[in-house]
Amino acid sequence: MFRKTALIVLAGCMSVAMGEKAWAKADSTGTVKFDYDIRLGAFLDNGEYNSNYKAPQTLSGAYVTPAVGLRFGGGHRIMTGISFLQQFGQKPFGETPDFLAYYNYTGRVFNGFGGLLPRAEMKGYYSRALFSDSVGYFKHTLAGALLQWEGERGGIEAFFDWNSEDIKTGKESFMAGLAGRLNLGRRGLFNVGLAGYMYHYRIGDKAVSAGEAPNFLVDNVMYHVYGGIDLGGITALDVLSLDVGIVGSLSRGRIEVGNAGGWTPRAGFHARFNLEWHGWGIEDTFFAGKGLMPLWDVYGSQVYWGDAFYNAPVYNRTDLYWSKTLAERLSIRAALVFHQTAGGLDFCQQASLLVHLWK
Repeated sequence: MFRKTALIVLAGCMSVAMGEKAWAKADSTGTVKFDYDIRLGAFLDNGEYNSNYKAPQTLSGAYVTPAVGLRFGGGHRIMTGISFLQQFGQKPFGETPDFLAYYNYTGRVFNGFGGLLPRAEMKGYYSRALFSDSVGYFKHTLAGALLQWEGERGGIEAFFDWNSEDIKTGKESFMAGLAGRLNLGRRGLFNVGLAGYMYHYRIGDKAVSAGEAPNFLVDNVMYHVYGGIDLGGITALDVLSLDVGIVGSLSRGRIEVGNAGGWTPRAGFHARFNLEWHGWGIEDTFFAGKGLMPLWDVYGSQVYWGDAFYNAPVYNRTDLYWSKTLAERLSIRAALVFHQTAGGLDFCQQASLLVHLWK
């Protein structure tokens, strides 16, 4: 299956490249130009947990998302490619790669995508209560649309992602969300922001009949509102920022579950502090409130995309890290991560590498 898909994508990429000259005069505002966008990354996340919220695990692998296409009309482009992930220690080509095919327009303040596009194009600030680290490791494709506006005082992005659909079982899932930030004050030192999404998950009638779940329709809303200050631009430090706010969720199992037809609200206090100097930094995140994932024991990460530690009533995460970007193309990060809950201290080591080439 992988070889067949890879050959089809390769043939498509070659056709696009060979067709550049043939379409060179297709747009009256300028010539059509060849374009490419390639991301190659690797990650290691070794979680040494002894916790009620997370099992010990090691996540590792490498991925590549090459795409080629045509740029035309002073800001338009169409791209096609492939997104492939290989977990370390597993059988090569064991997973079917994702196909990439998308349209992109880039203007002065607006940037828009539609189709099957790299999730890495998302630029908003999302707390790990909304998206855990593993989302960045394993979910590299967004199927739908991504719209972004950027101005002098901040920006906003909105997205729609159709995650899955299986006609045979009736399983389907999609997500719609946004993230925005507004900088305040003469120097923009202060800011307010928000991020959130609604996730709809239908596991399918057959799964319910087989006893895999008590409910075949689940909705989950996650949100984060905050205010903060960023002093990095007026100090000798590269980063010096603090934001505080509220993070919360609204979950419901629509059919045959205790809260059928009603929402279960959860919320708590959320704060993040970040200090960095010459690549060396500390990031500390604190949460206090009722666990944000009331249906976790039934659905787990199928419904909740955030870090499972946010099920704890009090949780603190501290990252001691080193991060470096070389030649605007290569990014490296290594971190020692400490997770503190009432149950004790858990430890994790993380390392990641990303090479991004584009034209």
